[in-house]
Amino acid sequence: MQTQKQRRVLEFLSLACLIFLGGCSLFGGEDTHYAIEGAEGDAALKTYLDSILADRLKTEIDEDKDSPDFGRAESYREQSIAGDLLAALKAKGYYDGRVRFHDEENEKTFSGAYRVRAGALYTVSAITVEPAAFHDQFDFTLIDQSMPLEAERVLLAQAHLYRAVQKDKCYFAMDVTHEVVLDKQNKTAALTYKVEIGPEAEFGRAIFTGMTSVEQAYLQKLVPWREGDCFRREKIETLKTKLLESGLFSTAESTMPDAPDEDRRVNVTMRLKERAHRSVKLGANYYTDTGPGIVMGWEHRNFFGQAEKLAAELEISQIEQSLGFDFTKPFFLRDDQSLNINSELRLQQTDAYDEMALDIGAKLNRQFSRKFSGATGLTLTLTEISEEGKEDKTYGLVSFPTSVVYDSRDDQLNPQKGWYLTGGVRPYFDALGESDPFTKLEAGARTYWHFSDTPDLTLALRADLGSIIGSTTANVPATERFYAGGGGSVRGFGYQEVGPQDEKGDPTGGRSLATGSVELRTKFTDTMGAVAFIDAGSVSDSAQPDFDNLAVGAGLGFRYYTGFGPIRFDVAVPLNQRDELEQTYQFYISIGQAF
Repeated sequence: MQTQKQRRVLEFLSLACLIFLGGCSLFGGEDTHYAIEGAEGDAALKTYLDSILADRLKTEIDEDKDSPDFGRAESYREQSIAGDLLAALKAKGYYDGRVRFHDEENEKTFSGAYRVRAGALYTVSAITVEPAAFHDQFDFTLIDQSMPLEAERVLLAQAHLYRAVQKDKCYFAMDVTHEVVLDKQNKTAALTYKVEIGPEAEFGRAIFTGMTSVEQAYLQKLVPWREGDCFRREKIETLKTKLLESGLFSTAESTMPDAPDEDRRVNVTMRLKERAHRSVKLGANYYTDTGPGIVMGWEHRNFFGQAEKLAAELEISQIEQSLGFDFTKPFFLRDDQSLNINSELRLQQTDAYDEMALDIGAKLNRQFSRKFSGATGLTLTLTEISEEGKEDKTYGLVSFPTSVVYDSRDDQLNPQKGWYLTGGVRPYFDALGESDPFTKLEAGARTYWHFSDTPDLTLALRADLGSIIGSTTANVPATERFYAGGGGSVRGFGYQEVGPQDEKGDPTGGRSLATGSVELRTKFTDTMGAVAFIDAGSVSDSAQPDFDNLAVGAGLGFRYYTGFGPIRFDVAVPLNQRDELEQTYQFYISIGQAF
């Protein structure tokens, strides 16, 4: 019965979230009343034009409504949108289309109708590839005679032809273009693709100039070709991306000779401009369950001249104070591997335990592909733990953390699409004999779907599982048990409030964890947005996750989007287990999305 009630609550809140987020768009920015008329007979075209209109209306008018220039600015935007809609018609193959904006006199601002006459849909009458030698490499399944003359199809076929011509070749110069000749009388178009190629060539040396402290040895490791490899301009762009992503350079420009040398070799010169290699950071947050917190950091991204990174971070809050150092050496023993050495001195004072600890660790990180990576290492932890009513214990934990990560997100601080999957195994041994050996297993998944139609929505989902095997809960150090509740797991509940508790109501932690979140995000303007969310989780004393005592919280939030990431403000309330809580609401202020 309890499970059915919770299901009904979740369904109701999901509907409420949709209603809330859908309505929020009316309050962000301008109250607009524009419409597209005349395309009702073609649902797909109408949806496409509506999306163009919604996207263009996101660009707000800078002038104040009381300004004498406001009317002119509003009229300019309205006419610009009409031009964009006309271009959109042509992109779909309606080359005789017309768009007229209608705005009656004395009508209120931000309103009007775009009257569309699509006209005839142009189709492809003929396709020619020049020179004819490349005709067999054209994919006529992408666009062929009698198909609509859609820009997306034309460009997709052009890109495919480029790749087909380039395959197994090493052209120094190559270009694929297209021409369209319209037949107004028959409403058709003749399409011609033109291929231009130069001589084949090989890569020569990569030459770097403009550095002041970054060593040549490191830069050469970034080069994605060897001398004599087939010449591909895409590899030069890859090198530019690697240089900029290193964080060491503000610009990276390539220059090449006009033609290959007598040996068909092409040397590539990269002109670089270094950026500052040192930076400091300062962050702050406030959670009602853990109080205020600040984070201060310093980083050097070129410590020994080959992109070695040394970072120090000081974190201070009511429940934790820590000082950590982190050193990363890229290209350690092989090109796809890095070495990380870290240490941390930590004090924690929570309702579950007090801890004073020193961590020292090292791990190897390997990038198996652009999205898939893994790590393994060794960590030594000397920790003294105090639990109320129990004797203080000192542990000398030796652990071997091993993890894998799949990350296809488009943005780490504000993802809108992609997946983030993690899995980890971490055996523990206590060198001081206070704890039995045990193994910690963890897995997590996050995924994001973005819907660009009005309102602008992103659906974010999160799930995390954990289990400790090999020992009883009492023999696992309190700091290594699972806890839930707070801004990072189940919002609406206080820090560590979800899960087993002793007779005084203090959390004791457990050997299994299961948490999940559903969050709907919308943006009113380029800088402001809102979220609605539901979190749920449980912590069990057994090694298997238990869902019988699920804690559920829900809430709303505001987002202010900056150049470095969103600032979030969330307010959440518990939907069950309220009688067991000290406080029936929580709010959280920090940088970045909740997940």
